[in-house]
Amino acid sequence: MRVLHAVMTLDPGGVERWLLEVTRNLDPAAIRFDFAVATGEGGAYAEELSRLGSRIFFLRAGRDPLRLALALRRVLREAGPYDAVHAHLHHVGGLVLAVAERAGVPRRIAHSHLDTSHIDRRGGLLRRLYRKGTRKMIDRHATHRIAVSAIAARSLYGPGWEKDPRVRILPCGLDFERFRALPSNDAARRRLGLPLDAPILGTVGRLEEQKNHLFLLEVFALLRKRRPDARLVLVGHGSFEARLRRRAAELGLGETVLFTGARSDVPEILAAMDVFLFPSLFEGLGLAPIEAQAAGLPCLLSEAVPAQVRVFPERTRMLPLDPQLWADEALALLDMPRLSPEAAVARIEESPFAMRRHLRDLLSIYGVASPDPIPRRAA
Repeated sequence: MRVLHAVMTLDPGGVERWLLEVTRNLDPAAIRFDFAVATGEGGAYAEELSRLGSRIFFLRAGRDPLRLALALRRVLREAGPYDAVHAHLHHVGGLVLAVAERAGVPRRIAHSHLDTSHIDRRGGLLRRLYRKGTRKMIDRHATHRIAVSAIAARSLYGPGWEKDPRVRILPCGLDFERFRALPSNDAARRRLGLPLDAPILGTVGRLEEQKNHLFLLEVFALLRKRRPDARLVLVGHGSFEARLRRRAAELGLGETVLFTGARSDVPEILAAMDVFLFPSLFEGLGLAPIEAQAAGLPCLLSEAVPAQVRVFPERTRMLPLDPQLWADEALALLDMPRLSPEAAVARIEESPFAMRRHLRDLLSIYGVASPDPIPRRAA
């Protein structure tokens, strides 16, 4: 079976990371994922996906809908036929699925990973007309609709999504094998050059406005008034990095904030932390807190994060975005011991985020009816 995924990039991000992990766990002799990438050449995950058997088509269209439609039509004509087209471009997915229908693709899947309600509320008449038009396109051309959460479903499919039998909530699945054998806290800190006896707080996510790192720096500055030995680890890259570095300097945080850049060894970095912080302004789901829980960390999340990510609700706090509240709660969480990798992974493997369970649900949408049809590929 052949599935073409339409994505914006192949750089590190929640959608891209999930697709990479799913592809790692499929047998390409039975089902193959290819990728139509709206942007130009490159992407951190492109090389590995190619090694796993995927074909990658760079459409070089960006957000230009006409160029996107023409380039995608060419891919479907020259590289097809495909059994399914799976669109991960939120509103633009309607256009992707319209092109797929004209090309005769039988399964056309819209997938909502985002909550764009904050943008929609600020938008004017043009934004409302745009949303109305794209929802009509999805309604007309999608044979299946998926969302990672109820918030994401409402954002793309509208307030009546629950009455639509084509809509299904399908949280992203992750492979937690790497979390079974994490390095010790001391060993992980030595790798990063962090002090062994200091409280280490951190987060993982693109350095963009959505992830709210500026707020996190304010929280950390307050926390250090009571724990001056504390350190903050920011894992990820993005357009906000220079601004964040300037703000950290203005707050006098200096070398106490570690910018790691984008990393492929996130589980090992999580092993160095004591508390995980995730103050996002909006999220469709949020994979980073799920991984932090798999690493055994107590977590502090913003109320914008869907509550379903709390696999360990007794170890996960959700608060409004008040810096003092966050500083107080983060200090309290420092007294909560981390779970062992064995205990954390055993519990999270029973959650909806476990890859094996997720694969069965995802493949059923593609029409693969067997409950366990694909032999697991080693990562």
